[in-house]
Amino acid sequence: MLESTKERNYSKELSRFNEMREIFELRYVHGLSNKEVMKQKSLTHSRYFHILRTFAAEHPDIAEDMKKTVNDICPEDYKKLLDKVSFLETELKKEKLRADFYEEMVSFGKEVYGIDLKKAGTK
Repeated sequence: MLESTKERNYSKELSRFNEMREIFELRYVHGLSNKEVMKQKSLTHSRYFHILRTFAAEHPDIAEDMKKTVNDICPEDYKKLLDKVSFLETELKKEKLRADFYEEMVSFGKEVYGIDLKKAGTK
């Protein structure tokens, strides 16, 4: 089955984000030196610093959290994380309900009207 252009772009962006996050994490969370990260990831000097700048510019909140040391973390950070987790859990529940509803509507349309919406949408 062929992937749509939107899916290909999404997977490229996701892999790009994961690569950048991993490099940023190696540098700031694990505390490796610039040379160690460049050697481990086989990056040139300019590419490495470009990735660090780009990640920090595109995702400033994530970059700021990764740069924090143990001494910088406060109870407010934990509260923010707990709030974010609870928010994401409720969003996940809503999306699961929406997906289940969609599946039910597709099966209802097929049973009652004889329309296969899954096939109709792929044209």
